[in-house]
Amino acid sequence: MTFFHLLTRSSYSLLEALPSVEDLAAAAVRAGMPALGLCDRHLLTGAVEFTLACQREGLQPLIGLELDFEIGEAAPLRLALFCEDERGWSNLCQLSSQDQLQPVPASPLPLRALEGRSGLLALLPAERAVDPLVEALKSLFPGCLYLGMAGAHANAARAAARFQLPLVAAPPVAAVNGTQIPLLRTLAAIRKGCLIKDVPAADLPSSEAVFISAAEGKARFSAYPAALAGLEELRERCRGLPPIGRQHYPRLSLPGGLTALQTLRQKAEEGARRLYGSLTPEIQSRLEHELAVIGERGYEPIFLIVEEILSFARQQGVPVSSRGSAASSLVAHCLGITSPDPLALDLYFERFLNPARATPPDIDTDICSRRRDSILAHVFEHYGRDRVAVVATINRYRPRSALGDVAKAWGFSPAQVREMTASLPHAFFARREEDERLDGSPFDALRAAFPQPAAQTAVEQAQALLGLPRHLSMHPGGIVIAPQRIDALLPLCISAGKGTVITQMDLSAVEALGLIKIDLLGIRGLTVLGDVAAAVRSWRLTEFPAPLDVLDRIPMQDDAVAQRIERGETIGCFQIESPGMRATLKDIRARSPEDIMAALALYRPGPLSGGLRDAFVRRFKGEEPVQYPHPSLAPVLARTFGVILYQEQVLRIAHQAAGLSLAEADLLRRAMSHFDPGKQMKALKEKFLRGAAEKSAMPLEIAESVWEMMAAFAGYGFPQAHAASYAQVAWRSAWCKTYYPAEFFAAVLANWGGYYSQRVYLNEARRMGLDVRPPDVNHSQAEFSVAYLEDGPVLFMGLDQVKELSRRTIARIQSARPLHSLADFLAKVDPRPKEAQNLARCGALRAFGSEAGLLSRLGVGGWKAGQMSLFDWQPENPAQEWTLLQRVAAQEEILGVSLAAHPLDLVKDQLAGLELLTSLEAVEKIGQPVAVAGIRQTAHRARTARSETFLFLTLEDQEGLLEVIIPPNLYRRVQTFIHGYSPLVIKGIIERDPARGEPILRAEWAARVNRPA
Repeated sequence: MTFFHLLTRSSYSLLEALPSVEDLAAAAVRAGMPALGLCDRHLLTGAVEFTLACQREGLQPLIGLELDFEIGEAAPLRLALFCEDERGWSNLCQLSSQDQLQPVPASPLPLRALEGRSGLLALLPAERAVDPLVEALKSLFPGCLYLGMAGAHANAARAAARFQLPLVAAPPVAAVNGTQIPLLRTLAAIRKGCLIKDVPAADLPSSEAVFISAAEGKARFSAYPAALAGLEELRERCRGLPPIGRQHYPRLSLPGGLTALQTLRQKAEEGARRLYGSLTPEIQSRLEHELAVIGERGYEPIFLIVEEILSFARQQGVPVSSRGSAASSLVAHCLGITSPDPLALDLYFERFLNPARATPPDIDTDICSRRRDSILAHVFEHYGRDRVAVVATINRYRPRSALGDVAKAWGFSPAQVREMTASLPHAFFARREEDERLDGSPFDALRAAFPQPAAQTAVEQAQALLGLPRHLSMHPGGIVIAPQRIDALLPLCISAGKGTVITQMDLSAVEALGLIKIDLLGIRGLTVLGDVAAAVRSWRLTEFPAPLDVLDRIPMQDDAVAQRIERGETIGCFQIESPGMRATLKDIRARSPEDIMAALALYRPGPLSGGLRDAFVRRFKGEEPVQYPHPSLAPVLARTFGVILYQEQVLRIAHQAAGLSLAEADLLRRAMSHFDPGKQMKALKEKFLRGAAEKSAMPLEIAESVWEMMAAFAGYGFPQAHAASYAQVAWRSAWCKTYYPAEFFAAVLANWGGYYSQRVYLNEARRMGLDVRPPDVNHSQAEFSVAYLEDGPVLFMGLDQVKELSRRTIARIQSARPLHSLADFLAKVDPRPKEAQNLARCGALRAFGSEAGLLSRLGVGGWKAGQMSLFDWQPENPAQEWTLLQRVAAQEEILGVSLAAHPLDLVKDQLAGLELLTSLEAVEKIGQPVAVAGIRQTAHRARTARSETFLFLTLEDQEGLLEVIIPPNLYRRVQTFIHGYSPLVIKGIIERDPARGEPILRAEWAARVNRPA
């Protein structure tokens, strides 16, 4: 007999244990154990990961779950259940799902929930072994009930003898070693939402809940050999594991008795005839090749399900777009799943679905963000609510969340918590720093800044929490569809936000269980296109009978659109509006969707850091000759001027120049992109070098350099298929902006923009000659909208942007129109006094008088909500008209942004003669000194490894945004004003951030510009 831990909790017992499943498996190996049990509280989130970790370590995994059950007036019963066989896994999933899908998740379940649960072994804590509970559990688990012995106590042995139950040595484990026990107490406080000193004793972990060795376990229970024998018996019986590595694809109801493959072939051929006019030998051969691979792998349901979902979306007028490598498939294109033509673009199917790979392909789709929920609802209804769930993501502790939770548990005040967390580097910005890069722990600088013992303890514990699971949430796009009740295959829970049913497991675990996962990602850019299309169609129903006809008929060649893109006038356009991207469009003189593809691929860390972008631009402009590492690469790289832009080019080089099969070439690309130096990479490199010499007569030295060039690029490269999909959406965005600018900007602003702040989009709309006005009680909708008045289209800000204006009042305003006077407005709408004042201050009542006059009348009348006003008898005070500064200040306060003027407009006299560049001009001056003016949009402090504070600043002007780094020496001089809202002038050098590719300004001097009084 031997000993192993059975009642082990992992960090997936959210906030109740510390070790990861990998830590537990490694500890079991070190402890000399042959097996290991996982028995997390309430959740099975770690079961798949745990199983794989144990199998890698040569351990036998035992899968369990600990749940609470009601037993009358007594305290809830905590029962451990273990899988005996596959039926046990299914029942464990259903019990965990039932536990988590309750109105109050993790509440005690009724004992009857255990009825008929075959394939499970139950472990009852010896201290809870009393009549009639034992008899009830014996009837529920005949021959499958055990008595758990946490420690070597005679009482447990006596209870086992009395009830004739097998005894099992089962001390609980929540930590790998004793040093983690204090942190478990902190976790308990975080979980309970109280201070550490106030945690109830029942919620505190035992100081003995730590890993012990197999030898120590045998010694501890040596006086009770029956307990060790019971443990061994459980090991022999518990063979139920998650069904990893098997396909669990839905069984589709198909017409005419056809198989899934026959149906797929029929749909693909029909689509090919519709797209290409006829099935040429080339098209038929490509289809047959793809269908053979799809059919051999059993992937037909994936294609058919996605096709059905997207067909439904289009019928409902919901804009969709392909993303990722799926556009490399001709079958997907013919089914309407993807838009780009893989034949015209010479895209390889193997980039999407490699026959040499065992994992199913990802067919990812972008969808209108506003209507994504309606498509999800269709999936749940069409495929069965009991068979569908949204995939979960595991939210883990990061520096700020870890320190924030720990500091609160230790009793730090909210102000102290804010001070400490604010001094941590902001993850998004920290990685953009080059010279002042933070080394080591993100808490290193914090330790020096807060030397107090309590702060040091909090920091140490926060450091230990990094990476631990904090809670589960919804994946942004993943949906899983099962062939049967989904909770028979994997456990479910409820998302805290929307109340949607989600899996308890993340994407990797869902894929390991062989379930179909489909990504439907909500994209705001498609919502904008859909809104424009709906507006245009509403005027021309006979021309555009289907909701998406407007978008589908946008020509892919148009001189006006081409000119806009070439000039970089693409603020608001999907994927091509950032300063760096606009500069790239101008550099390469982009005029077509194919040029946009190149710009998207160029503007990536790989090409940027390797200088490929600049080489491409110089060669495009004819400033340097196109060069190829070897003549055999000319056919592959000719269209990109000798530069590798797309991942597919890596495949082509390996295939065409070195003779690797397409399947091998894709394996090579994947190994390179994951920086995998293993045996497979070594074998592929040898084959590549040998093939390059034999097929292309490439000298070894050149072949080596080509290999290095491919390896350097592959990790950052852009799939051409993905670029093609995004380029189409970007082109359509530019077309909408060119021909329907009012509807376009109304949609952009109604959907709260994209890369820029609202102020930038408002300025761009004005620059295009559009009349943009604040909210108006007679014309505004809830969101930004277009109204056609006598003078043409007018953009009105939405009423929902007015501070403190309730939905009730917005609805009353809309239903009471037209409103003829202030008295009419007050009588019909009956707003609260504050609402009336805010509407007057922001200009929404300007049709009834000036801001100053309206506010004067509201004050003079002594009006209160619910009372008829006497304004018809009150003369308007001859109050002085507001100045521009007053209007700007009021709109910024009430609306969050001023439509009266941009802040820089108010200081244009002070800025005159300073030789300033706009943000768009500045980003084109890489390596050069510039001076810019703008206002602070966001700012994030961070610390260097030497504990010096520097600042990441986002500066906004009328042209867009510019990222600025304020180094420590400058920050010390400007920190008194840099965080304010006054306009700033900043001088420095424009550099290119290697991590993100965007230009950044490394500041050398900064000054505040005061607004006139």
